[in-house]
Amino acid sequence: MNTLDQRRAQYAWERANRNTVVEGYREMVKGAPALIMGNGLMSALAYYRSRTGSNERAAQLALDDVLGWLARRQIVPADFPSAMNAFFEAGAQDVMRATDETLAMLRWLRQFADAVECTR
Repeated sequence: MNTLDQRRAQYAWERANRNTVVEGYREMVKGAPALIMGNGLMSALAYYRSRTGSNERAAQLALDDVLGWLARRQIVPADFPSAMNAFFEAGAQDVMRATDETLAMLRWLRQFADAVECTR
C-alpha cells in the first residue's frame, strides 16, 4: 500500500506529464503556493477560475489539478461551484486541512512540472 505522500507524487506526476504541454502551465503551478499562502486557497481558486487571455487554459488546468486532488482526498467536490460551496460551509480547520493538502500536492507538482519540461 502506498503512503499518502506517494499517492500525492503519483497524482502530480500524471498531471505534470499531461499538462506541461500547455503553454504557461509550469509557471502557473510554480506560482500556486505563493498565491495560496498570500491570498488563501479560496481566493487562489477563484483567481484561476476567472483567468482569461493567454494563460486561461493553464489556469484552468491548475484549478482542475487542485480540485481533482482535493476530491480524490474527499475534502471537496471536483467542480468549482460545489467546491466553493463546501468551503463556505466548512469550518476553519477544514479549510486549513484543504490548504495544507493542496500545498503538499503542489510541492510534488512543481518539481515534476520542471522535470517534465526539461525532458521535452
